[in-house]
Amino acid sequence: MKKILFVDDEVNLLDGLKRIFRKKKDEWEMTFLADGRKALDYMEKNSMDIIITDYKMPGMNGLELLAIVKEKHPEIKRVILSGQSEAEIFDKALQLAHKYLSKPCDPEELIKFIDARPA
Repeated sequence: MKKILFVDDEVNLLDGLKRIFRKKKDEWEMTFLADGRKALDYMEKNSMDIIITDYKMPGMNGLELLAIVKEKHPEIKRVILSGQSEAEIFDKALQLAHKYLSKPCDPEELIKFIDARPA
């Protein structure tokens, strides 16, 4: 079973992801957190296969989160979701993430990416 961590400060978005991906509950173990620091704490105690994070979050943005994850847990596949279209963000994201998706993203594209990765 793949272990996936979703991180976004927008609780409504996390709730939407829960609904969209409910059909994958027998294949994916999903955790939803609204804060980058909580995500890091969670990953210290729990193994993950994939982290999917928003870019723009208070306190710690998604790029900062992925930089720490890449350093501490390089085996975890990293995805960033962003409503930002600035070239600078995109360039930095490509250095830290395995996949960059614009919000709103096509759920099927995310499913294909996750399912293509070995657990």
